[in-house]
Amino acid sequence: MSEENVETVQRAQEAWNAENLDAWLAELDPEAEWHTAIEQAFEGRKSTYRGHDGLRKAWDEYRNEAWGGFMDQIQEIRDLGESVLVLGHLVTARTAGIEAGQEFGQLVTFRDGKILRTEDFLCHAKALEAVRLPE
Repeated sequence: MSEENVETVQRAQEAWNAENLDAWLAELDPEAEWHTAIEQAFEGRKSTYRGHDGLRKAWDEYRNEAWGGFMDQIQEIRDLGESVLVLGHLVTARTAGIEAGQEFGQLVTFRDGKILRTEDFLCHAKALEAVRLPE
């Protein structure tokens, strides 16, 4: 099952980067939760989105508002059995044409082959610490 989980994460990331909302949601459980790390960087932003309706709202906020959209550049996916650890880099293309980058990590858990919960981290070290893995 864990290889399938890695493939699910890869499909979700490809759909996000291709700006394909329907394909992205297809990889997510209807009760999925996305616990973003954005509140760590910018106060006042909602930090958790629940269900497909909440995830559609997150899509709109992160793709269409001040962010101007961002792309995930996955550097490594670690199969942890029941979950997957993603380490990568976010590239934010703001509407003014200025790009900014940010290291990120995600701990992704699954139910019946779909992404059930994603927890974001603003750096690889915090993500590795959360799953008790050395850098």
